[in-house]
Amino acid sequence: MAALMFYQEPVALEKKKHVDIKLSRQKDYAFASNVNSVPLSGIEFFQASRDFPVLFIKNNKDEYLAMAILSLKSESHDLGDTWEGAYVPAFIRRYPFALTPEKVVMIDNKAPHFAGEEGEALFEAEDKPTETLKQIIGFLEAVDNNFHRTEEFAKAVAEKELFEPYNATVKFPEGQIRLNDLYCINEKKLHESLNQEELQEWFKKGWIAWCHAHLHSLGSVGELVKRQRKAAEEAAPAASE
Repeated sequence: MAALMFYQEPVALEKKKHVDIKLSRQKDYAFASNVNSVPLSGIEFFQASRDFPVLFIKNNKDEYLAMAILSLKSESHDLGDTWEGAYVPAFIRRYPFALTPEKVVMIDNKAPHFAGEEGEALFEAEDKPTETLKQIIGFLEAVDNNFHRTEEFAKAVAEKELFEPYNATVKFPEGQIRLNDLYCINEKKLHESLNQEELQEWFKKGWIAWCHAHLHSLGSVGELVKRQRKAAEEAAPAASE
């Protein structure tokens, strides 16, 4: 997982160094404006499926990673800076914080969330974490745990050889866009490949539901098309002025 995808100046959060830091909560996701996909955990497949296709990519270790496909564009999306009406993945909501594999809390030192003097303190005067920071750490740990569960899920799907290439062509008046280097679960093989014991195990872990949410999400390619067309229509009058 690209743990620090958006972070300009990631540094470890230290009590002595950051005792006076204040967090200003913002619902502005401009920092993620230059991406067309982000990692997604299995527990998020349901909510994300209404707005985005949930597909898988392969990393350089040949491991499958679940991704929310935000856009058909190569390096941007059409959700604006507030993502109004769309699900915001936890990978984005956790910013400007992150948790390393060693459980070190990181912050983006350049984040506007820390730029002002007003906001919520992260440390008390005696360098103890405030309730705000405790809640943030709890959220980061939950996000981290959910991604580990999703990695286990993807590994199991790969071991059962249920992944297949996902290729699609989306046509626009000005041309077409091809989706490739993506993977989805073969629904037929899913239903045929699991024995009774495996089926019960996958059901208990929530994996069967995740599979169905992923498959359901493939219909959301149409949502990407709608957003892109709407953005193009809104940009056309401005370009002509």
